[in-house]
Amino acid sequence: MSRPGLPGCVKPATRKQVERRRSVRFSPAQEIICYWSRDGGGYAPARVCDISAGGVCLLAPGRFESGAVLSLQLINGAHTFLCARTLQVKRVYQGNGVDSVIAGAFDRKLDYDELLPFLV
Repeated sequence: MSRPGLPGCVKPATRKQVERRRSVRFSPAQEIICYWSRDGGGYAPARVCDISAGGVCLLAPGRFESGAVLSLQLINGAHTFLCARTLQVKRVYQGNGVDSVIAGAFDRKLDYDELLPFLV
């Protein structure tokens, strides 16, 4: 025996959030090796969370300030491509431990041939 249904409630239309980023972000299928430096001296490792033509999101040890400038070296998982860029830190989320999540913009965008090795 079927139950009589309640009259349908009209839900307000959900608004799509506007994407404010200029470049599409990609979660890499392979590990991207990243080394960063504040002064161009000693480099420390970081983990790439996502990457786009315009910037990157990193999980890195240490404390950072918004506006800081970092030198990056990005190496694809197959170790066949190296890309060096300067990153200006836009957002920082300090973790409870020693790691920070850093989001920033490159000094110049990655073109198609530079971005592709990190995605395939």
